[in-house]
Amino acid sequence: MSRWKHRPQNLTPTLSDSLARYLAEISPRKKGTATDASIAARWLETRLANRRLASITDTDISDIANAWLKDLAPATVVRRLALVSHLYTVARKTWKHRTLVNPLQFVDRPAVNDARERRLYDNIRLRGVPETECPRSEIEWLIRSTTSAELPTIMVLAAESGMRRSELVVTAKRERIDLAHGVIYLDDTKNGQRRAVPLTPWALAWLKHYLVGRPSRGRIFSISPSSATRAFARARKRARRDYEALCARYGRTPKPEYFADLRLHDLRHEATTRLAEVYDMHKLAKVTGHRDTRMLLRYYHPSGRDLAKELARSDLGRRQRARLAAGLTPALLAQRARPS
Repeated sequence: MSRWKHRPQNLTPTLSDSLARYLAEISPRKKGTATDASIAARWLETRLANRRLASITDTDISDIANAWLKDLAPATVVRRLALVSHLYTVARKTWKHRTLVNPLQFVDRPAVNDARERRLYDNIRLRGVPETECPRSEIEWLIRSTTSAELPTIMVLAAESGMRRSELVVTAKRERIDLAHGVIYLDDTKNGQRRAVPLTPWALAWLKHYLVGRPSRGRIFSISPSSATRAFARARKRARRDYEALCARYGRTPKPEYFADLRLHDLRHEATTRLAEVYDMHKLAKVTGHRDTRMLLRYYHPSGRDLAKELARSDLGRRQRARLAAGLTPALLAQRARPS
């Protein structure tokens, strides 16, 4: 039996108590337990923490959401609102506060555009400066700039395979890696489906080197997802600082776009963009774990000429060319169709 007692409707629990119960009873059944705890901590910092659920209004929620939007991305605010909205649903349905009204149903959520177009720059050059001093790609600069022993491999795998941060850092297990065939098998992914992720030759070579001398079972990385993100941010800042110092040494003007607004998750976008040139959309969805192939449409930009070549090489195109070669031309068919 739950240690949380059901109280009369006029004595609904405070937001603080409700969040504690939610984290104890509901979050462990979800994939984002750590995320829930982090979001709950942000709500506990607000003036609503000690207010009873029934006394919180949509205006209260809107005021806090608008304050957050001054400093945070809309997607972050939406996630925070979603957790409390679900808390109200659980309170009404599971905790038996039947008359409790969810104020978030009257709150307008900020519009979210999560689509990122940031690609890695891979042609960084300073005239007269050798590649040993000035690496060509941003990811090479990042590898040089990090002090983490694990982040370089995480970055390479993310940029080559398209795996999510949590899949790389938490889900991937050593015993589920087939080095002979270059495949990582993921048993617990974001969308709940198992997935086999093929590795490029570069990713496979890098992973083989990294795994030398490491345990043959368990997680391949000890770092946490949030720590990986912070390590990436530090590496990006160091890389930009080192790039600017190199430019200053040779009297060159640094380009502002290098290392700007680059996130760890952008490496997944980079991989997906590259792999879209290899796989058709349905195969790519199997590789990246997208359940809705419509989310992959933005990665495909075939030209009219490419589509025409593909059509000509298809079975339909070959059959029609064979008919033409046999002499069955449009002119002949048109002549046969004329009345005598």
